[in-house]
Amino acid sequence: MAYLIPAVGLHLARTLDCGQAFRWRLSIESGFTLARGVVGDAVLTVRARPGALAVAADGMTDPASLRRYFTPWGPLPPLEAKLAKDPVLKRHLEQTAGISILGQDGWEALATFVISQNNNIPKIRLSVERLCTAVGTALAGNGAFSFPAPERVADAPDRVLSSAALGYRASYLRTAARFVADHPHALPALCAAPLDDARAALMALPGVGEKVSECVLLFGLGHRRAFPVDVWVRRAMESWYFQGRRRSDADTRAFARDRFGDLAGLAQQHLFWAARQLGTAAAHRAGARRSRATNRVAARGRSRPRGVECGSES
Repeated sequence: MAYLIPAVGLHLARTLDCGQAFRWRLSIESGFTLARGVVGDAVLTVRARPGALAVAADGMTDPASLRRYFTPWGPLPPLEAKLAKDPVLKRHLEQTAGISILGQDGWEALATFVISQNNNIPKIRLSVERLCTAVGTALAGNGAFSFPAPERVADAPDRVLSSAALGYRASYLRTAARFVADHPHALPALCAAPLDDARAALMALPGVGEKVSECVLLFGLGHRRAFPVDVWVRRAMESWYFQGRRRSDADTRAFARDRFGDLAGLAQQHLFWAARQLGTAAAHRAGARRSRATNRVAARGRSRPRGVECGSES
């Protein structure tokens, strides 16, 4: 089935590549961003169009479900207009505009962010796909697999979880899966719970710390005031708001909720994207400087007379 989903202002690449979901692959075709991924039991191919997303779905979905997934907070321009009242965010919005918080399944968010701890995005994606292949359900005969139900993860043999390259996270994932399987209403109930109570409930699970719980709250349970603090967001807050001073993650979250209110989670994604892009650019510049310096040293070495070694006295 093909659908055209209104998505004014949504930047597909920024939304799907900002560390909130791990089952999407991006490419460029005919000048447009193309994304392929799995949502629920549907394999989606999504093309960015002016003001909309063209979605080809292989599997069960519908326009309302797709809108709840891609734009659960509603139209982005009014939200970004509110963010622009903050001088720091206004300075970066040209490079960060169009990020939407996805409406992901709570169990999938919990599982993938347990996998994410002390991990990098390519490795997280690899582990998630291996997990889906090992214990998910094959979809539509096209080589894709659904995200596995918690019962399947909880009951999977150790060797099966090991095949997903989870490392020490495997035991945490199994424990979380068993809890969700045994208490099917627990995660939905946290959607309506006060933020602090919901965080405490998640952190009662082994392997779920402050950052993982905030990610699950924001990306899987709809808590808009959640504010995950990772290395990029910590650097952004310290540099742009705290005059270079360090603050605890708890203090940073409290500051963000006070400053951004119900847009704290969206502000977090804009800060994450801006800091990561600036950090990556700085790393590339530093690498280029090191490369030029190495080339200059090599050139000087080649210009020395034979028999004169580096550091020797003539």
